[in-house]
Amino acid sequence: MPHPRKLSVLVADDVWGVRESLRAALTAEGHEVVTVENGRQAADALAARSFDVLVCDLWMPGVRGVQVLRDAQKLRPGMRLVAMTGGGPGMTLEGATSLAEVWGAEKVFIKPFDERELTAFLATGSGE
Repeated sequence: MPHPRKLSVLVADDVWGVRESLRAALTAEGHEVVTVENGRQAADALAARSFDVLVCDLWMPGVRGVQVLRDAQKLRPGMRLVAMTGGGPGMTLEGATSLAEVWGAEKVFIKPFDERELTAFLATGSGE
């Protein structure tokens, strides 16, 4: 059943398959989805327009997801922030999760995860 409120969602992940899988799942729920493949593109998209939700991978080449979350929190206060991670160099999953939460992530999904977990979270999560 589609979400009662259509959300605009920015998905940032350097893996094409992850971006496309999330785009398909979120679009099927009636949401508007923009995908980008790195932190620089995410920053540019956030500067250009507002979104209801940012879903951001924490480990991307160049500008890291944690930096994107931190900047998004300042640039777009009130936007819901969701992080994803499969781990990365020099940091445990617990460390990455804690850092994402410090910078405003409501939820951190550990990869791989079922897209339905994200769509259900957005449908029932806070930030109306």
